[in-house]
Amino acid sequence: MINRHSLAVAIPILLATSTVSALDIFNKHGNKLEVYGRINPNHEFSNSSLSTSIESKDDHSNAVLGLSGFLKITNKLSSYAKLEYNTHLFLPENSEHQKTNAIRLGYAGFKYGNWGSIDYGRNYGVMHEVEELTNHTSYTNKSKIFVNNDNYMIGRNNSLLTYRNNSFFGLSDNLSFVLQYQDSNTHRSSDAKKGSGWGASVKYKTNLGFTAIGSCFSSKQPKLLQNNEVKLKNADVHAYGLGFKYDANDIYIAAFYGSGYNLNDIDYVDNSQNSNVEKNFNQTQSIEAIAEYDFHSGFHPSLSYSDSTLENFNTQDKSLSSNKQLTKEISINTRYEFNKNISTYVNYRINLLKNDVDQSEKKPTDNIIGAGVVYQF
Repeated sequence: MINRHSLAVAIPILLATSTVSALDIFNKHGNKLEVYGRINPNHEFSNSSLSTSIESKDDHSNAVLGLSGFLKITNKLSSYAKLEYNTHLFLPENSEHQKTNAIRLGYAGFKYGNWGSIDYGRNYGVMHEVEELTNHTSYTNKSKIFVNNDNYMIGRNNSLLTYRNNSFFGLSDNLSFVLQYQDSNTHRSSDAKKGSGWGASVKYKTNLGFTAIGSCFSSKQPKLLQNNEVKLKNADVHAYGLGFKYDANDIYIAAFYGSGYNLNDIDYVDNSQNSNVEKNFNQTQSIEAIAEYDFHSGFHPSLSYSDSTLENFNTQDKSLSSNKQLTKEISINTRYEFNKNISTYVNYRINLLKNDVDQSEKKPTDNIIGAGVVYQF
């Protein structure tokens, strides 16, 4: 179930850039072992739509430490591995919630020339390829649908076999693709079990700064996580996403559209007095967009929009068909980069649900201000 509080976390795009300045533990004859990391102390404040006073404040400081290795076997064949660990910095040392500290990534594989690479382990699902286009700021909203981890091929997940080719077998540097298979996760609790599935992603980029990406996956659902009174017409889990970006001339503009079916980690409890049914919404849709400008003075202001809806149109009982708005917000963000290692940011999220939501649903409608510092190496 989605945590509807905004978490101020540095997104994976920052991790990708952090490896540029990673610390070499070993680097000889093309064989490398590097350590990289990020510390993100941050805080957020929120106020009710009916009051200007601050009602709540949260600390979501966290740190990430990673280890990556590269081993040259022959002129064309090489192996690689990555291990990445996350820890929260706002919990007591002896708190039982420290169990949320976890391995983010852990995979190993081989690469052979222009034939691409193949690896297995805990990795990003294919939907991350397209959804990350709009995750371009240091502050992101974890209540968005397509950033949920451990939900099939969305976000990070276990048991992923990934084939990646970044140059279409050496024929074009502008065309790349990813093929992915996920084994069933039957060792988890009954509510967290996931069936096996396949996914793919295709990316095309031009020399003018335009990039287009399409991703999709389809998985089997081993157990229907739903009310016994509700019967689905289609138990399979599948999703697709389309996105584009323009990144040139100091301008970054990106948009993403995603749609999913039976993503059972995304449910919505209707707390109104008119309904005593906990609905599992079988269709999810999300629209995201962002625009950012680089002033070349360290300042990177941006404006983004997010709109996510849930719909249980797939039930055979038409009386249960309904739509619910999960998120609808505008974010105003500014980031200042002191250098490639340290930056600071301020984000103001305007929650547009305050005028539309039924108050009986008890959904959060606060505006949120978040600020933090990111140090990465």
